Amino acid sequence: MKDRKDMSERQRYFEELRKQQHNRKDFYAQQLLEIKQLLEMNEKEIRYNEGWINFHEKSIEGHKQQIKEIPHIDEKKEQEQKLKFHVEQIDKHHKKNIEYHNKEIDALKKEVQLFKEGIIRCGEQINHLNKKITENITN
Repeated sequence: MKDRKDMSERQRYFEELRKQQHNRKDFYAQQLLEIKQLLEMNEKEIRYNEGWINFHEKSIEGHKQQIKEIPHIDEKKEQEQKLKFHVEQIDKHHKKNIEYHNKEIDALKKEVQLFKEGIIRCGEQINHLNKKITENITN
């Protein structure tokens, strides 16, 4: 003989578990949206810094050419200082920024994978709980 109180408690228990799984699934989906925005921002920053590297590389070539062509030592020193500035900007600033954003992208891609797997897992758990709820009602 089935105890209706016991069945009712099981029903509430399974429904609460299902609600928790739905909440987790929704949380993971929201996190994926936020991560997508972060990925886009980091990719934009990489492109931005690559643009600056391109600018500095062109400037370096220009300064090297001027150093070859300028006969005055003072003007050569000025061009060498400008050349040094552009090299330092590339090495100490833009390359480090690109490295930082690439690391962020790698980490974010791992998070994307984890959240996608979490969404799949929650979906499977919800299906399992739906079956348990149906079994509890029909038995």
